[in-house]
Order: sequence, then structure tokens, then C-alpha cells
Amino acid sequence: MSHSIKSAATQQGAVLVVSLILLLVLSLIAVSSARGVLLGERMVSASRDSKYALEVAESMARKGEQYIESLQDTNSFGSTNWLHSIGSGPNDLSSLDTWTDKNSVEWPVAMGRSEGKTMTGRIYIELAGSTSDKSNASDVDISAGVTKLNSEDIQVFKVVTRGTGPAGTERILTTLYGKAF
Repeated sequence: MSHSIKSAATQQGAVLVVSLILLLVLSLIAVSSARGVLLGERMVSASRDSKYALEVAESMARKGEQYIESLQDTNSFGSTNWLHSIGSGPNDLSSLDTWTDKNSVEWPVAMGRSEGKTMTGRIYIELAGSTSDKSNASDVDISAGVTKLNSEDIQVFKVVTRGTGPAGTERILTTLYGKAF
């Protein structure tokens, strides 16, 4: 009898060890899965923030084009902080100084964040020179898609915008826009 009691106690100890090992393996799998879910959540959040920033930058570019269309001449370029004459725009787009009131202007955009706050972006416009209609003017967006112009010269503008997402992701766009005066 004592032999069978001793054998049963040993078996119960083995079951306990196997159960603990299985519990440890299952715990490791659960922790690994939780980490994977958190990583996926962070990636989705970063992607959403990046898309917000891009949408803000694109909205700012459209506002810049609308501003250019409202111009009667280019006399104001070089006289304000965000309308730069040829070659006088900021050179380093990643510099914080480029995106201050010294070199650009902040405008609200027509989209809202989930927190209900209005989103804003920054813009500056630089004269890029002119092109005649004898050159390849199709490389320049001429607002209404006009391909044959009566004007000899098209003024080209470099529109540079920066959008920032709710979590701080930045997107910078540089576009060229042409207008005949």
C-alpha cells in the first residue's frame, strides 16, 4: 500500500509541473499577442495621423492656388513674410525657422479633428520665374486646364505647404502653379 501512495503522490507532482509549464506557455502566447495588438494599434494611429497631415498640406496647396488666382499682379511678392520673390524663399524645408511667421503664414483648413478643433497648416509662396507658351507649359497647372493661351508669358509660382497631424506627424508639399497675367 505504501508503494501505491508514494506513486500517486509522484504522479500528482508531475501533473502539477506539467500544468505549470502549460500555464507559462499560454501566458507567454497571451503576452505576445497583446504586444502584437498594441503594435498594430500604434501603426494604424501613425498612418491616420500621416493621412491627416497630408490632407492638411493638400488643402493648404489648394488655398494657395486660390490666392494666386485672386492676384492682379505680383507686386506684393518680396514685401511680406510669406510671399517671396524669386530665389528668396527658405532653402531648408525641415528647419523650424521656415515654418514660423518670419517665412510663412498659418491658415485654417476646412476639416475638423475628432476633438472638434479646427486644423491649421502653414504656407509660403515663392515666385519661380516665367515661361512662355512656346515652352512646355503643360508641366504647369494653369487652373482651368487652358492649353492655348493668348498671353506670351505664364508666371510660375512655387507653393510650399506644411500640414501637421493631431499627433505631430508633418507632411510638406511643394507644387508649381502657373498663371497668365
